[in-house]
Amino acid sequence: MGIVTSFLVGGLLLLTMLQFNNQVMQNTSQTTLDVNSKKHMETVRKIITHDINRIGFGENNKINAFNPPHFINFKANIYGSGTKTVKWQFKENKKVKDTANPDDRVLMRVGPVSKSNGNKPTRYNVVDFSITGYSDIYGNTETTDKDQIKSLLIKIVYEAPESMSKDDNYPRTVWQKHIVPNNLQFDQPQN
Repeated sequence: MGIVTSFLVGGLLLLTMLQFNNQVMQNTSQTTLDVNSKKHMETVRKIITHDINRIGFGENNKINAFNPPHFINFKANIYGSGTKTVKWQFKENKKVKDTANPDDRVLMRVGPVSKSNGNKPTRYNVVDFSITGYSDIYGNTETTDKDQIKSLLIKIVYEAPESMSKDDNYPRTVWQKHIVPNNLQFDQPQN
């Protein structure tokens, strides 16, 4: 009787240890996905903040087109190498095919990636991207008129490309920032 009890207790202990190990592995995987999500968001955040702050910097630079909430096209001296055109566009109807997340869409940036002369399209996987223009620096009065914009509110929603749970729960990161580009505070001379 003692040996049977020992096997039962040992079996239960082994099952408990295996369950604990499985839980630790799942938590580790979710933490890794969360860290990767935050790194991805940090990359997009740095680039868009740099770009938006440079709107109007340089000669004859301005917002060329503004179609909220998913499109802006502007000229700026992004890397100190002359005027370049930069375009940010969220393609809400274009699903990303290389991730398991069904909500992933394409955020496209076309513009310089360094001091070189070429423009390069760069694609980011995000769930949502919105840009709102304001005719004041405080973000009180919305405008869609590209010539009246004095500040912009950017919001990006990113989810992990893969789910680590059976219920298709994708870790989510949201970034939102109100940006006041210094060079939009001055009236542009009319040509």
